[in-house]
Amino acid sequence: MPARGQYDGHDWGSQAAASAVKQLQGMGVQVFPPGNKETVDWGVLAGYDGQKRQIEDCLLYPLLHPEVYTKLAEGTRETFQSNRPRAVLFEGPPGTGKTTSARVISSQSAVPLVYVPLEAVLSKWYGESEGLLSQVFKAAEALGGAIIFFDELDSLGGNREGGDIHEVSRRMLSVMLREMDGFDARKSVVIGATNRKSDLDAALLSRFDMVVTFGLPLECERQQILKRYARHLGAEQLTKLAEATEDLSGRDLRDVAEHTERRWASKIIRKEVPEGTLPSLDDYLLSASSRRHAMLSGRTAQSRSAAPVPIWNLTGL
Repeated sequence: MPARGQYDGHDWGSQAAASAVKQLQGMGVQVFPPGNKETVDWGVLAGYDGQKRQIEDCLLYPLLHPEVYTKLAEGTRETFQSNRPRAVLFEGPPGTGKTTSARVISSQSAVPLVYVPLEAVLSKWYGESEGLLSQVFKAAEALGGAIIFFDELDSLGGNREGGDIHEVSRRMLSVMLREMDGFDARKSVVIGATNRKSDLDAALLSRFDMVVTFGLPLECERQQILKRYARHLGAEQLTKLAEATEDLSGRDLRDVAEHTERRWASKIIRKEVPEGTLPSLDDYLLSASSRRHAMLSGRTAQSRSAAPVPIWNLTGL
């Protein structure tokens, strides 16, 4: 007979926590259980050393060593107030490591990660979207604390100053502000992810204690990422490939490698190249050129239209 806190193959510690996970998953929210510290670490994200240091100083260490931060606040504050972060904003283009960083924080701090995609809290029924959003925060409390990760936050909490915000978005924004003000920061942290910080409502933006900016990887960082996916290439070849992949994200680089491997596998099957051989630099450069052209064309099209343009199948990094 399974333990009272067991659900989906993991012991969540209590029946209330297991029920909360079941409720969240029923809504379409992903819940990643806290694993051991070997599960996910910074090794999965090449480069971004400055961002990693920021996250460790202001997010990870407060979760791992709360007593140090509490003692410091007791020694400096006339009236004690927590100096631990309530909410942090991850800003940057898609595929630059925002979600991966949240996974690392969750794994290293042994705190569950509640990943909330926009569609999980949207409903066609009047008033239900706000209720779903409130349920996410209540479920995080039932888990005994969690990292609540809101993806595409700009779509959830647009700027009211423009005057064109939808009534549902306005109500959801009010709920978001209220919940962020009221939840227990000793146990939970909100992380919002956006690639359009300028579209966020000023009141919502003010709730975030800090902003971590994830830009597109530099050439040296692209070289580190590419080495993971094309380890058979030499240093000079990786440098050339890194130079040819400017303006691509880490996710794009992974997709370039996967596309190259699929094309090479088909050549092996068709007997066009000997079995046991590996793709050359030219094969990667061809895939990189196609990817870069698709991405730049898509960004140009998106700048002309509010509707997003689908480009390849971008799945999470």
